[in-house]
Formats: sequence, C-alpha cells, structure tokens
Amino acid sequence: MTPIAIIQGTPTWVWLLLAFLAYRGFKATRASTTPLSKLAIIPLIFAGMGIAHLFSAPLAGLDAVAAWIIGMGAGIAGGVFTATRTRFIVDPIARTVMLPGSFLPLVLIAATFIAKFWLGFELATVTNLSALAMYVTIDAVVSGIVAGMFAGRFFTYWKTLHTLRASWA
Repeated sequence: MTPIAIIQGTPTWVWLLLAFLAYRGFKATRASTTPLSKLAIIPLIFAGMGIAHLFSAPLAGLDAVAAWIIGMGAGIAGGVFTATRTRFIVDPIARTVMLPGSFLPLVLIAATFIAKFWLGFELATVTNLSALAMYVTIDAVVSGIVAGMFAGRFFTYWKTLHTLRASWA
C-alpha cells in the first residue's frame, strides 16, 4: 500500500484529532496560565481513546488490559517525575496553574500520534492472528504510557493546588 493510499484511507476524524492535539501541543510551548480543569482535557482524551480501544479491539484480552494498566502506572510515574522537576506556580484561589513553555507535551503528542497511526495501520491490514494480537497489546501499552504521562503531570498540579488550598483553610 502506498503512503498516499494510507493517507487517503485515513478517516477524517483522525486528522481533526491531530489538528486539535497539535494545537494543544504548540500552545504548550509557550508559558501560560491555565485553569486546572483545562489541563485535564488531554489526559482524558488519551485515557478515553485507550480504554475505547480495549473494548473495541476483538483481540484485546486480559493481556492487553494488563499491558494498558502497567503502561498507565509507568506513565503516571513518569508524568509525576517530569512535573515535579518543572517550575510551575499554582493559584489555589483562581484554580489555575502557571506553566513554563515546554516542548515535552508536543513531543509526547507527536510520538503518540505517529505510534498510534502506525499501529492503526498495522491493525487494519495485518492478516496473521498472532501478529494482530501482538499489535493490540503494543497499542495498549503505548496508550497506557501516554495517558499516564499526561495524567501524572495533571495529578501533580492538582495535588499541589489542593495542598495549598488546604494549608490556607
């Protein structure tokens, strides 16, 4: 299959999702103050996509679910690790987080999109059942890691904000 045929065969919603995620990724390269609730959007999107795939993939059994959970745990640890090493300021009254510009979200989004696009192609075209099961499991672990990375970062900001709010009460 040619690259043009692959691109033409890709559903429109995939390109719309890419545009939205790229917008969010490029926006994250600049310092900004963002409501905490907005920072939950990307983790929810990635977690939702991963869970939806676990339910929709015909070969997503317990191994894929376990891979997603393990990936999610590793991703959360990585997200907490990176967020705690970032200078950010929380405003517990306005419930906002001031973040420095970073290319990390953009890199994560791009790497994830590329991996998921490739995995989606393989899942749609592979005919070998054992290869298909392997791709489903790889997809699950990639989804878990990425969702976890963003969730871990969000959790760090949320915990810091709530710790400050509690100390002022």
